[in-house]
Amino acid sequence: MTKKFFFIILLILGLILTVYLITQTTIFRSRADSTNSHLPVKENSYIFASPIQAKADGQEKIRVTVFLLDSNGLGVNQQNVTLQTPSALQIETLQSVTDDLGKATFNLSSTIPGKYTISASTSSLTLNQKINLLFL
Repeated sequence: MTKKFFFIILLILGLILTVYLITQTTIFRSRADSTNSHLPVKENSYIFASPIQAKADGQEKIRVTVFLLDSNGLGVNQQNVTLQTPSALQIETLQSVTDDLGKATFNLSSTIPGKYTISASTSSLTLNQKINLLFL
């Protein structure tokens, strides 16, 4: 009788736990979804490069990535990003329209050595942050 009673209690606890877990809604998704209609915010958006220097041989490239984020820190998709660069730099656009994470990606190269300042913008904003790249 004790085993039967113990089994019934475990069965009831298992059912209660199952019902609880089924009724709880947990959604896992990326930082942005395809319905994010918010606008990017200057203060949350940023630009970075890796590496920050390369040979000025026209072959070595520096990857520039721009993230456009809304006021909640979520990526804003479907935004066309442009880079403001000196004419000595060649831009290879890998993805100028932001994805669901708010990311746009470019490769830069140069045949002219120098230090170059790069900024990014959309039709509605220019990022406050600028990056410096060095081509040797």
